[in-house]
Amino acid sequence: MKTLSPGNDRMNVLVIAPHPDDESIGCGGTLCLHARRGDPITVAYLTSGELGLKHLARNKARLTREREAARAARILGVSRLLFLRLPDWFVGENVDKAANKLVPFLKSAKPELIYLPHVREWHPDHKAALPIVRAALEAAGISGPTLRSYEVWTPLPAYDHLENISAVMPRKLRALRAHRSQLKDFDYPRAVTGLNQFRGALAAKCRYAEVFQMIDLKAGA
Repeated sequence: MKTLSPGNDRMNVLVIAPHPDDESIGCGGTLCLHARRGDPITVAYLTSGELGLKHLARNKARLTREREAARAARILGVSRLLFLRLPDWFVGENVDKAANKLVPFLKSAKPELIYLPHVREWHPDHKAALPIVRAALEAAGISGPTLRSYEVWTPLPAYDHLENISAVMPRKLRALRAHRSQLKDFDYPRAVTGLNQFRGALAAKCRYAEVFQMIDLKAGA
């Protein structure tokens, strides 16, 4: 089982988040550890999660969630945010458009490590993340990055990488709480604490852990 070594060699990290807060839920603790290493981190939001605030006009909902994402990013130590602003819940119908938006960043930043939701997530926007990344990498002519999938709504059925996030769990929860608009209907901090506690107890024998599954694009995973 692999973990992130402290190391002196920095790596460029890209996180694909279908909606603001997915990055905090799925890999927020790990991003804190990357930030401690000095790794530049970019989060690319496929949508701005505007349908998560149905009582607001879409433009206002989008702005609210993007502001929350920026607050969470500062807590996690994220260096840069990209908002692709695809339609919430309809990312799967915009795979080529999303890929084309990512290509310039991939060519300039050349990320060595990419985090994205795993393909068995139930949400359609999450399922679309892998086809987008695959298409974007192919269009950019890049084949080298390591891809690790994370869990949000649906726990990973198998994993080959874990991170002991016990030391940074308070920061992860602060980042999650920065997405205030999403905490009215769901107790995400409680759910995330339970999942990371479960992973820590069974997989890492620590208090809190995040787990990931590597994606092999050559194998068609």
